[in-house]
Amino acid sequence: MEWRKDLGAVGLLGAAVAIFFWPAAVLEGAFFVQDVMVQNHPFRDFFARALHEGQLPLWNAAINCGFPLFAEGQAGPLYPPNVILALLLPTWAALNWNIVLHLWLAGAGMYALVRAFGAVRPAALCAGLCYALSGYMVVRAMSPNFIAVCAWLPLLFWLVDRILKRGHFFYVLLFALVIGLQLVAGHPQAALYGAVAVAGYWLYRSWVQGAGWVAWLALAVAFVLGAALAAVQLLPTAELVQLSNRGAGLSWASFVAMSLPPERLATLLWPNFFGNSAHGTYGSREVGFFIQLCAYVGVVPLLLAWAALRERRDGQVGFFAVLALVGLVLALGKYTAIFSFFYQVPGFSLFRIPTRFLLWFAVGVSALCGLGLDQVLRRERPRPANGWLLAVVLGVASAGLLWVSGIALFGDGSETRYIHHLRGDGLRLIGALIIGAWLLGRRARRVAAWAAPVVIFAELYSFGADFNGTIEPAAYTETPATAREILADFRLSSSRSHTTAAPPRIVSLVNERNSPFDWHGGWAYDLESYRRYNETLRMYSGGLYGLANALPGWSPLHLYRHGEFARGYPAFAALAGVEYAVRYSRDGGFEVQRLTTALPRAYVVGQFHLATSPRAGLSYMARGFPMRGEVVLEEAPVASIGPGGAAEIVRYDDEEVAVALTDSAGGILVLSDTYYPGWRAFVDGVERPILRANHVFRAVVVPAGAREVIFSYEPDSFRYGLLVSVAAVALWLGLAWGGRRLILPPVANMPTDAGARWKVRAVLGVLIVVIHAIATQGPLWSEWLERLRLGVGS
Repeated sequence: MEWRKDLGAVGLLGAAVAIFFWPAAVLEGAFFVQDVMVQNHPFRDFFARALHEGQLPLWNAAINCGFPLFAEGQAGPLYPPNVILALLLPTWAALNWNIVLHLWLAGAGMYALVRAFGAVRPAALCAGLCYALSGYMVVRAMSPNFIAVCAWLPLLFWLVDRILKRGHFFYVLLFALVIGLQLVAGHPQAALYGAVAVAGYWLYRSWVQGAGWVAWLALAVAFVLGAALAAVQLLPTAELVQLSNRGAGLSWASFVAMSLPPERLATLLWPNFFGNSAHGTYGSREVGFFIQLCAYVGVVPLLLAWAALRERRDGQVGFFAVLALVGLVLALGKYTAIFSFFYQVPGFSLFRIPTRFLLWFAVGVSALCGLGLDQVLRRERPRPANGWLLAVVLGVASAGLLWVSGIALFGDGSETRYIHHLRGDGLRLIGALIIGAWLLGRRARRVAAWAAPVVIFAELYSFGADFNGTIEPAAYTETPATAREILADFRLSSSRSHTTAAPPRIVSLVNERNSPFDWHGGWAYDLESYRRYNETLRMYSGGLYGLANALPGWSPLHLYRHGEFARGYPAFAALAGVEYAVRYSRDGGFEVQRLTTALPRAYVVGQFHLATSPRAGLSYMARGFPMRGEVVLEEAPVASIGPGGAAEIVRYDDEEVAVALTDSAGGILVLSDTYYPGWRAFVDGVERPILRANHVFRAVVVPAGAREVIFSYEPDSFRYGLLVSVAAVALWLGLAWGGRRLILPPVANMPTDAGARWKVRAVLGVLIVVIHAIATQGPLWSEWLERLRLGVGS
């Protein structure tokens, strides 16, 4: 009953992840750091509320004057684990379990992969711990959609191994299913990078093992079918991308932003060497956020990975060594000339942050870690550890120097706190080097099987356990005083400029520059900024309380026109129908200001100004124009325009708005909601074209005597995507039934020395790339010396 022992090992991985995140796992507190509270909670809460009502909304009227949140995708509204957890738990608790369970899945998948390579269970357990609890994954837990996509990656590698070893066609279908799950989980960049890595592995194995054209065809079928399964999400997202800030691609500066500076390679051993944002000691935000530059996977795993490279010659070691090294080199981004190649590759230029290629490094090192320990445990003649003596001496010496100096070289914020964690890094490094040398030596073989997992867990726990803190769930569940004040005023005021059917639109003017709050650092020691975050009603939080935010937030897919329009605030606030503003007051509280100049959300005008271009329209509006009687259009209306009239919103839902017209002599009805493909307008039941009004809003010509206008959101992208996905599901089921006994042609076993050549090629390739980078990108590489000099002088 070998499977029971594997099941027990997977259970141990789950227990390790739960202990690592204990308060969140047992729902004693709620995750909150950065994206979790700012973006993921409001996004997912919107869909969770709709699911409980049996709905799947495609549009969220409470975000940025209306926004296609389904198409944005990061909430993963179709991702099965998200749906199940949303139906069972409050949103904050669903996020907790979503993160914890996916990290468990990541570890279990890596365990299965390394076991498939023939490694013993303790070795596979170490690989699973290294991947699931690595600094790379743990610090990115604030992006649950990213973690969800990465969690499936080892399982894809495992499925490739099954396909080529056993040939069952059903494994190809499972591969396609997992690809589809990744694509609806909500992080296309991670899905793309993972797909490239897995496709490379499939091609590598097919080539080395002499697989025929059938294996190559199976690869194409799997990816195409997986994408088709996710078409219902991909097509709306593709439509949004074209109209977003990413539509024209990224500039070179944005594309290479947050490249890994060469000096940050030191954090592979000293993760807090440049500070840590959780501790409030990170002072290098101009280089990149800590969470994006963290590559730490542990020192003991690196030593075990080195053992695999040194002593094994099989093809698995060769591939994962190449994967890890290529990922590390690509993470350098602008510091290598080869990264400019990716800027020319269609699709890649839409994605920023080169350090996300560190995913390949984390996967590669984790697999090598398991294979290295397996080699240690199988040795017939253990090798001496003398080769590591110098590393231990250097580690002790460097740690001692930093301990004695008492000088914060790079930290920003609390100098004492920085030194404390830097010394902790030194102790961890010393311990890891000593224990790692012992594990690789003559006498540890008998205990390495249980000691190695314990040591790896302890090393990773000491670094990352406090990074993702928890906060009282009341921070999410209680309505803040600012929201209560706005809602009370909105209900009681009789001088309303529009109907109460539409929620009040707000702007929050609170930020880190005009307030003492810091949402980018220090949360491990001070929760006050996050305890009060929702009170600010920033970005997306208004929708949690029946309010509507006007300004765009952190999503990279906000419409580029809204970004242009936002630069016109506060002058454009009235044009957008903004009725309330939230500011930070000097007494430490928040001040709610009612804006009396706001235009109604729906109104009828009798005049229009025809702008020759979007920029000309913005310029005209910025100079000041009679906004109450005129609208700026970019396309001349076909029908004649009446003198105007009165309008009132009588029904306001996310995907449908009903406007009643009174005393209508005809004119142009302006609805200050986002203009976007898929919206249709019906005037007394007859469809009329929607015009783009005031740069970002909607307008429709209404004839004299018209009584009602209905705006309805019915996007073709969703309808066509749904048709493709339904057809793909039917095809998948048909292939699963019809091909259940289909066996692909067998392939030869992997040569025992297939990895030897690839290890050498990988090392030589990295050396060539680095030498070429230094030669061609000399000024960029010399900057790190300047950063070090400034750090020492600070």
